[in-house]
Formats: sequence, structure tokens, C-alpha cells
Amino acid sequence: MHYHNLIADLFSNASGLPLVDVFELIEFPPQEDQGDRAIPVFRFSKERKKSPQDLAKEWAAAINSQKLPSEISKVEALGGYVNFYFDTPKFAQAITKEIFNNKSFGKIDQHDPETVIVEYSSPNIAKPFSIGHLRSTNIGASIARIMEYRGHNVIRINHLGDWGTQFGKLIVAYKKWGNEATLKNDPIQELFKLYVKFHDEEGKDPSLSNQAREAFTKLEQGDLEAKKLWDTFKQFTLDELSTLYKRLGVKFDHYWGESFYVEHMPKLLKLLETEGFSKHSEGATIVDLKEEGLGVALLQKGDESSLYLTRDLAAAIYRHEKFNFDQMIYVVGAEQRLHFQQLFKILDMIGHTWSKNCEHVAFGSISFGDEKMSTRKGNVVFLADVLQKAKDEALRIVNEKNSDLENKEEAAEKIALGAVLFADISAKRIKNVKFSWEEILSFDGETGPYLQYSLVRTKSLMNKFGKNVEMISDFSIFKEKEEHNLVRALSLFPIFLERAEREREPFVVGQYLINLTKSFNRFYNAHRILDGDAASINARMLLVKCTSDVLTQGLNLIGIPTLERM
Repeated sequence: MHYHNLIADLFSNASGLPLVDVFELIEFPPQEDQGDRAIPVFRFSKERKKSPQDLAKEWAAAINSQKLPSEISKVEALGGYVNFYFDTPKFAQAITKEIFNNKSFGKIDQHDPETVIVEYSSPNIAKPFSIGHLRSTNIGASIARIMEYRGHNVIRINHLGDWGTQFGKLIVAYKKWGNEATLKNDPIQELFKLYVKFHDEEGKDPSLSNQAREAFTKLEQGDLEAKKLWDTFKQFTLDELSTLYKRLGVKFDHYWGESFYVEHMPKLLKLLETEGFSKHSEGATIVDLKEEGLGVALLQKGDESSLYLTRDLAAAIYRHEKFNFDQMIYVVGAEQRLHFQQLFKILDMIGHTWSKNCEHVAFGSISFGDEKMSTRKGNVVFLADVLQKAKDEALRIVNEKNSDLENKEEAAEKIALGAVLFADISAKRIKNVKFSWEEILSFDGETGPYLQYSLVRTKSLMNKFGKNVEMISDFSIFKEKEEHNLVRALSLFPIFLERAEREREPFVVGQYLINLTKSFNRFYNAHRILDGDAASINARMLLVKCTSDVLTQGLNLIGIPTLERM
């Protein structure tokens, strides 16, 4: 912020623009040789009746006519931008001291922290965890970590899909084709096979659909046999999820599935009817939102079975009553956009003005090859299988490159997780992700293992250094462009964290870490860090230590495991 204050003062004096407006304009040049910060002037061109290039030259000249502070070495116009270059020694001193003295660089201690609910993962019980569930889990966990690091009180909720007609289907399938011994031997795979078999048989025998609806209605009405089977299916799922979430490094404060809110729905439905917001249509209960451009929202079927939207309405109200949250974020696929538009609109209609603080954080679909996954069709790629195949490949590479490595199994597990989890956030969340085994298992280029290996390189240097890295007193030793560019990259961490929080976008952190690592590796390849006089070695090791600290923190925020050796 000190540097931003300096830039804003200089630019405001030269242009006459208010300081607060100038702050919003400050950007970061994409190329390292274009300076450390820049301000675009395009939007003022018409008003000032000058081309952006001429306006940038005029304002750069006006800034240079002032006495530049010692922290800024040069100001120049480049196209329609005014670019600012920082003095390397002073810049290095400011940034390394902040990182060295603050083990949580970029972390904010909010004076008035907000309470933020993040709902993510939310798999259906009685089904294996597919690669399709990875996106909500990985993106949501990363958003939660980033927001917590930025000083918010974060409440993590796993809204399990544990209610609905699909459980009527599963109950019917189990009673027709399942048996207890097979279920206990491999419960989730057996339940999955039964679910797929139900849909295969449903095509031949349409009466199965009515049987499933009747079974779920019995479950909602408290039928003891149906409830016992449902409890069994759910417990098997929770046991498997616990193991998987531990493997992924993911945690939750509450496992509140849809069934948790069932008892709250009668009161909600009565309110909607009494206030005239809902009506009956062909036996079902609906809210007509056509005038809002949101179609018809279905709340209850003719057999009085509840629906996903009804349960989400009850969940939102319950959560606000319990936590009085400032923000609630739903990390759910983009195909559910209309659902959340209807949800937020109905909440607003019945007087819950806090609905404006609810946000659907959408993400694109995931597929293998050309086929989108469908549980009903059975063409599901299980996350456990993906992780195992990635681990096998990682172990093969470790044996080739470093056969003497201790704890090779543990290293392969962490490398596999790094590969898969980073691949998932290597593009903006709204984009569809098309995974192939080659992409997931690639250990070259902009990948999780590339980041992990670069961190290991910093740790290896510190081990070879053989003593604690200490803060230096003479920063005039920093003169090389690779040193300056690494400091520049380090300085951007808090800024990109703020952007990741604002945009709900873990991709921003991932790409920042890739750019930081590239800057570090250029620095590493250009200089023999542990050769030379003591002052040079100590100074460069300070940059290594700062890079290691920032890279470690960044990887932790996006859930990538770190290693000491690989």
C-alpha cells in the first residue's frame, strides 16, 4: 500500500484526478520489462481531447517534473499507459522485510470480520464420489481457505444430497435385487450398481417409476423399513466420504443434508400459501415467476413429496436464523443457475432481504473424452480411480528420477494429489474442464507437480545453506533484473489474494503461483546462489526463503500438498 500511495499521489497531482479514483486505476503490467505498476489513461482520452498515447506522455512528463520519491526510479509513458519502475534495493527491502517478519504474508486481521457460509461438495449419498464431484469440493474448499485467510469467519457446510425420489429408486432396487452380504462387502459400489440397474430396468418396466415415488413418499411419512434402509445407505456413504475428504485435505463444520431441513418445510409451505405466493396447479404446489423471467418454481409434487428447491429454501432460512451470516456462497455447477435465481427471488418475495447477500458461485462441467458423465448411465469416472492411477504414474516417475528417495509412496500420493487438484483449477471455474489421462498425469509445464518441485528446490537450497536465513542490512547488493523481478512477483501475492476473494476464483491464486515460480526459476538459473561472497549469498538466500514462504502459503490455500524432497 505504501507504493500505491506514492503512485496515487504523483498521478493525482499530475492529472488532477481525485486520489480515490486513481487507486482504482492502478494495474500490474503483464511483462516484467514494462515496469512494476501502471495506470491506463484510455478512458480520459475523449474528455481531454487527446490520444491515449499523447495523454500518457503529458502526464508522465508532469510526474517527472515533480521530485520523485526515492522508492521510484523511473516513470515513463508506454502506449496509453503511465508506467512506474521501483528502485530495486528499496523495493527488495520493503517486500522481504514484510514477508520475513510476517509468516502470514497477505493475511488480514479484520477489525469487523464477516460471517461467511460456504456450501460445497454436496455429493449424493449412496453413490461413489466421481471426478464430477471434484470441482465443487476443490473450488469450494479453496474459496473457504482464501476467505478465512483474508480474515473472515468461515462456516463450511456440506449439503448432502440425502433426500428425494432417487432414494425411493434405491430402496426399490435394493429390495428387488440386493442382499445384505454383498452390500456389507463393498457398500458404495453395490449401491451404485443397484441404482444403474434400476434405470436400465425402468426403461423396460415403467411401473418401477411409480414404485420409486411410492417408496420415497413412505420414507417422508416415516415408514420404519424405508427409514432403516435409508439410514444404512447414509452411514455407509459418510464412512467413505470421511476417508476421501481426509485424503483431499478438505474439512467441514457441518454435514447437514437435505433431510436435516425436512421438519422446517411444512411451516414454510404454509407461509407461502397464506401470503399468496404459492398456488396449486395440477395437484402440485408452485410459485409462478414467469413475470420475473424465471418460469415456474415447483415446490411440492402432487403426492406431497418435497423437492430440491423447497429444501433449499428451508436451509437458507435456517442458516440465517442460526448464524446471521453476512454472505452465503453456494459452490454449485452452472447448470443450476435458474434454480438459484428462483431460490433467491422467492426468499426476497417473502421478506428475507438478506437474500441479496446470497451468491451462486457457478462452475463449468467436467468430462472425460467427449462424454459428459451420468450416474444413471453408469459411465462414471470415480475420483478414487483417478487418484490411484495418478499415484501409480507418479511412483513410476519417482523411481526413474530419484530411486533413493525415502517414503516414495507418500511422495507419490502427494504428487498425484497435486497433479489432479491443480488441473481442476488451472482454468477459470466457469469454463468446462475436459480431462484426459495425459493432462491429469502430466508432470511438465504449468502443473501442480511443477509447483511442488519448485518449492522442494527452495528447501534444498536452504538445506545446503546449512544455517538459518537472516534479514540483511545492506540491500544495495540487489542490482540484477532477475532479483528485481522476483521481488516484484512476491509483492503481488496479497493483491492477487484480494482478487481471488473478490472474484471467488482459486484459478487466480494458481496462476499467481505459476508466475512466481517462473520468476524464481529464472532467478535460480541466472545466478549461482550459494557461490560468491558471504554478502551475496546471504542476500540471495533471503529471496529464496521469502519465495519458499509465499509458495508454501499459496499451495496451502489451494489444497496442494507440499513435500520436503521429490
